[in-house]
Amino acid sequence: MKRAIKIALFHDLCEVYAGDVTPFFYYTQLRGNEREKQNALMRWVRLSKKEKEKMGKMKSEREKKALLKLVQSLDPHLKNDILSSWSDFENRISKEGKFVKQIDKIETLLQSIEYFGSEEKKGGSGWWECTEEAVDDPLLLDFLKVIQKKFYKKPIENYRRNKDLENILDFILEIGKLKKMSGSYWTLREVKNPETVASHMFDVALIAWALSKGKKVDVEKLLKMALCHEMSAVLAGDTTLYDRILPKRGKEKKEILKKWPRIPKMRKEKIFFLDYKKEKEAIGKLTKKLEPKSRNEIMQLWKEYKTKTSAEGHLLPQLNVLGVLIQALLYEKKDRKCSAAPIWEWAFEICDNEDCFTFLDEVKKKFYK
Repeated sequence: MKRAIKIALFHDLCEVYAGDVTPFFYYTQLRGNEREKQNALMRWVRLSKKEKEKMGKMKSEREKKALLKLVQSLDPHLKNDILSSWSDFENRISKEGKFVKQIDKIETLLQSIEYFGSEEKKGGSGWWECTEEAVDDPLLLDFLKVIQKKFYKKPIENYRRNKDLENILDFILEIGKLKKMSGSYWTLREVKNPETVASHMFDVALIAWALSKGKKVDVEKLLKMALCHEMSAVLAGDTTLYDRILPKRGKEKKEILKKWPRIPKMRKEKIFFLDYKKEKEAIGKLTKKLEPKSRNEIMQLWKEYKTKTSAEGHLLPQLNVLGVLIQALLYEKKDRKCSAAPIWEWAFEICDNEDCFTFLDEVKKKFYK
């Protein structure tokens, strides 16, 4: 599971420099012909085996070069972890690499249905061709039938209802809403095109992987916790410590937002328990239909994060703040009015891990020359 999660986290990092290249990129006969392009986009790219191999090699070389550039300054252990995970994904070397490669296709299929709907005339059918071409895992083939049953009215040959997979699909679709949910800390500050909750969770998972080396923590558990810690936002909203103390408008609001909230301990505890209860109900509702093992694992990971009752639950809130701080500094770099000062206060209030303090020093060097 740990390897599968890391492969999923790393598989597209190369796109920072290589861009997101699809088979359509190499479909040269479409360039300049809008009508042909639209017709082709209705189905998947049809290339010969020789063309596929050629394009695949070009894409792989381009991405490997980009990835080497991205990881060149990393510790060898971290660098090798990323490179081997990417190679595993690209070449389907291990059972984890094969599995995540197929999941990648299925996730793209679900995204295409979200964008285009399930009507063939609107272009969603092309992703079915791509997915069916790539997927051969028995469980994932059954999952594809569940997707087909949910979104398409056509009869499915030899279909047997799988309630567990139906519930997993509904859960994934619900959690997918976090891809569009802006972080409330940024909306309070009227940041343009603010980071989403899903993007933040991805960043925290990467930070957790990078800073967990040599720690007395369960890395798999820490990564899972990073991917679960904000799930409740789907139903409970993305909460901040400002929510119950901030006036709706005026100069007073702006002044309060300049600093991290200084709240008496008793009131802070009351706010925590109100948020805890609300978020716990949200997690319970989100996971209600999942099979007990998965439901209990998600709930336990979330509880440990909120209450800091395990080594991983103690460390992740600190890593979470580091993720928020980096984003705040990126916004501050673009617009000085969007000050990162409150997050610095929060970081020094919550952090007690030596590596986190070392990381904060490096952040200072990077952003304040």
